[in-house]
Formats: sequence, structure tokens, C-alpha cells
Amino acid sequence: MNDFDPEWMQKLKTTDPLRDKTFTLEKMSVIEKAVENKNKPSRGRKGKVWIPGFAAVVAAVIFVSGILPSGPYTGWLSDLFESEQIDGTTAKPNPTPPDQADPQPEIEPQPPAESVPLTGKLKEQLQFSTESEMTISIHDAQSGKDFEIPADREYVILQSLNGTDLTAAKAPEAASSGSEKSVFLRFSVDGKIYQIPYRLKTNTIEWKGQSFYVDDGTMLLIHGLLLPETELAKIDRVFEQARKEQANGQVIEHEKLYEGERLQIDGKDYAAWGKELKNLPLVSEKIYYNYFTEKMDSIRQYEPGITALNLAILFEDPKYGTKDGIRVGLTEAEVIGKLGEPNKKSATEWSYKDGDYSKFHLYFEDGKVLYIVITMPL
Repeated sequence: MNDFDPEWMQKLKTTDPLRDKTFTLEKMSVIEKAVENKNKPSRGRKGKVWIPGFAAVVAAVIFVSGILPSGPYTGWLSDLFESEQIDGTTAKPNPTPPDQADPQPEIEPQPPAESVPLTGKLKEQLQFSTESEMTISIHDAQSGKDFEIPADREYVILQSLNGTDLTAAKAPEAASSGSEKSVFLRFSVDGKIYQIPYRLKTNTIEWKGQSFYVDDGTMLLIHGLLLPETELAKIDRVFEQARKEQANGQVIEHEKLYEGERLQIDGKDYAAWGKELKNLPLVSEKIYYNYFTEKMDSIRQYEPGITALNLAILFEDPKYGTKDGIRVGLTEAEVIGKLGEPNKKSATEWSYKDGDYSKFHLYFEDGKVLYIVITMPL
């Protein structure tokens, strides 16, 4: 039986399609002219004469694209047929699915509650080391919002974890019973998230089923993030701005001593005002644990316009002032005219010395005195 070996097969065996480009422009021109001649209607064959010609072109294209290897000289053939869909519209590439965000790590469960009172430092009871690299945030479960704590303020939370003594800072059951537990301190460490419930009303955290007070810095920081319109939040904002300016070296110093009487409020220094406050109406009190003294203390707000802080008394009502007339609301120029240049001066805080200690401070906002603060000499 004879093998099927037509003439075109012999040519294909004896030529190299990659080197000898047999499908040239001249060959294409010949095919196009042949199609034109066959498409010319004759007198005896009117509408049907184009069918054999079109079939010949299709057959030639299929034949050529079948025997030639893919390459730049055959790409136009595949483009011609692949770019058109059956309905004649241009084919669109399948859309690439959007990158899926990395799944958030699950929150690690807190250790089970313990009935035996916890002892030692809080940091010793945690599931992570406070010396690890981490990010800290505040999660408000009611709003679903997360508030990331700036890196330069993470030390506030970490100092509280390191310094809180679980015996001295133990909160009574009344401080946690019936109080909301919708705020959480969250710590992202080594791809894991740990959280500690925090009660905003009582300034307490819950760990292993027991409640503990935290420090005043944590209280002010969280109020600044979650309750920005409150008085404590405003104090935190202004004090933090003054701290940043001092840390960045934006402070001008002058060597000058002032008479103690000129730095008193209504004729009283810090010690005298500590006694006076006991006779004023108490508006609110928030307890905190002082890890320096290892004792309980509180931020107390009195009527009208006085707040007792840690070793400081803040005045925000212009009814209180010095013998020179320094009051809330004065401009910088008015302060200098009445009292003089401060010993330490930044954009936000001006401090005046009586002897070796700075114990009279003015805090400015928008160019005017916002707070007058007297402090215990240290």
C-alpha cells in the first residue's frame, strides 16, 4: 500500500520554515488576486460565486497557520481570529481578581480567671513581653473603631504595665461590677493580638478575672483618644504638645529669679491651695494608681474651674490670678508686660522659677493663656 506523501509534504520535509519564510508578501498577494477574480460575478453565476473563493481563502489560512510554527510572522493570523468573538465584539481579557488582604490574626484568649489574688507586677502576668516590638491600639467595641496609639506615646501604656503592682493597685469589686467592658487595650506582638479590657468610667483593667487601677497617664491618653471633647482630653492634648516641644529642644531658657509672692494664685502657693481645695465643691473624681509612690491617688475637678492633678493644681477660670494680674485669657505680650520673660519658654508652656524650682507655669493655646498651673517643688 502506497504511503500518503503529497507534494507539499515533500517540500515541508526539505525546507526549514523557521529559516525559509515561504509565506511571503508575494504569496499573499497571489492569494488576494485569486480571491478577487473568483469574486467577480459572471453572467450565469450571480450571487453564489463568492462562496468557493471565500472557502479557498479560509482553507489557505488554516493550512498555513497549521504548518507554520508560531512566531512574529504568524501572530497577525491568530490575532485576526482570536480578537473577534462570535458576536463580532472585541474580546476582553478576564478580569484579574483583586488582591485579597492578608487575614487579620485572631485575638488570643485571655488566661482563665483565678480566684487567688494576683501578686507581683502586672507585666509578669502577661502573655507577652513588654520589651517586644509591638503596636498598641485602643479598640472601642461600641463604635467598632480602632485608635492606634502614636509610637512616641506607647511608653505611657508600657510604663503602666511595668509599674502596676497587683496588690497595691487592686480595685474593689464595686469598681468593676456593672461597669461597661467595651474598651480594649490591644497589643500586636509577633503576628498575634492580645487584649486587656479597660473600663473607662473607673480607670480599671481586668486581668484573669480581677480588676486593677492603672495610672493617670493612661487615663488621660485614653480620654484624649475616645472622648476628645472632655476636659481631661483637652488637658492631655495641651500637656502632650508641651512635652513634644521640650523633647525636640524647642525651649528657650533665661536665668532670672522671681519673688515667690509674684508666682502665687490669690496669695496662695501649692501647699496652701492643697488645703483650700478641701473646702471647695467636688465636681468629679477619677481614681488612679501612682506607680511612683505605689499608692492610690485621684484627679479631682472642683467648682469653679480648678483641677487637682498629680503634684499640680490647674486653674482655667480667669477669676483666679496673681498679684501682677496674670490670668487665663491674657496674650503673650500682656504676660511679658506684667510679669516678664519666663525661665523656660516654648510655644505652649512658659515656666517661672522661685529659687531652684520651676513651680509656676502658663500654658498657651492660640496665643493666649489657657491654663495656669502651680506645682509642688521637686
